[in-house]
Parts: sequence; C-alpha cells; structure tokens
Amino acid sequence: MYKQIHPVLRRSLITFVIVATVSAAAVISSDMFMEDAYKDQKSEQRAMRIWKNKIDGSRESNRIIGEYEHSYINLVKNSVVGEENRLSWFETIQATTNARGMPSVKYNVASQKLLESSSAYASVGLQVYRTKMTLDIKMAHEGDLFVMLNSLEKNAKGLFSVDKCNIEQTDISNAASNENKMQAYCELSWYTFKSSDQQQGI
Repeated sequence: MYKQIHPVLRRSLITFVIVATVSAAAVISSDMFMEDAYKDQKSEQRAMRIWKNKIDGSRESNRIIGEYEHSYINLVKNSVVGEENRLSWFETIQATTNARGMPSVKYNVASQKLLESSSAYASVGLQVYRTKMTLDIKMAHEGDLFVMLNSLEKNAKGLFSVDKCNIEQTDISNAASNENKMQAYCELSWYTFKSSDQQQGI
C-alpha cells in the first residue's frame, strides 16, 4: 500500500514525520531544560536564603558584640577578667594607710587557686580563680576599717568579697595607745575570671 502513495504525497508525509519528530524532540528538550532551570532556580533561592540567614546572624552577632564590648573591656582593665593586679591592691592599702594615719596595717596574700565550684562556668569557657588576703589593722576607730574596704573597692583593680571581719577593742590603759584603740582582722577573697584554654601562670 505504501507503494501506491503518490510520490508528492509520500514526500509530504515523510516531511511531516520528520517535522513531527523534530518538534517532539524539541518539546522534550524544552521540558528537560525548563525542569533543570527550575531546579537551578530553587537551588539558587536556597543558597540565597542560607546566605541571608548568615548575614542576618552576623549582624546580630555584631550588635551583641558592640553592646557588650565596652563592658568587657572595662572588666579586663579592672583585672576582673584576665590576670590579677596585686600591685594595685598593695598600693591602695599603702595609700589609704598613709592618708588615714593608721599606725599599723599588715597584709598577707596567698597564692591564686582555681575554684572547684567554678566547673559550672566551664560550659561558657570560663574558670574562676580566688586569691585569699588577710588584713591585720590597728586603728583609732572602726571607721578606718570601712574607709580601707571602700578604698579597695573603689581604687584597687579586681573583684573581692569580705569573707569575715573581727573587730575588737585593744587595751587602752596605756595613754600612748590612744591611736591604737581598735584592731581588726579581716579575710578577703579576690576573684578573677579566665578563659578555660588560657595559659595560666599561677
């Protein structure tokens, strides 16, 4: 039957089949291209969202750093974070002693030790160290002790707490002891925060 088709019609039919085949291939290729383009678009959108989240996270981090940087720098300057500044303690004690005219102020400082209870701070990368100090003060009245403690809090570098303080009246039967009416014995703890991975030169 194929031989009975007129040559002109046969050429037209062959041309139609070829065109139809090419058109079908073009449609399939277009669909594949569109699918690949769609996948690429989605991939680019995901990448944009990831980078947007990173940029937003960086901006938030910078905001937090800017907010707390000043406070952190002050803590470092005041030797609350980092190395302790014992010299400032001694200089403050001596200056206050001279300014108040205290007859005798003796102090003793122990070695710095890591607090076992500071393990709670390990999760944030911090360790807490404590240095014990004792003060043995002879004074005219108990107000001198409060001046000394206030002076340490205001002028000495670091963070301390008063663990205990005993004040007693000395023997005033001797007239020469008018300036030594009171005696105080105090125990203080100086605290320093350091990063867990910091080299410690204790």
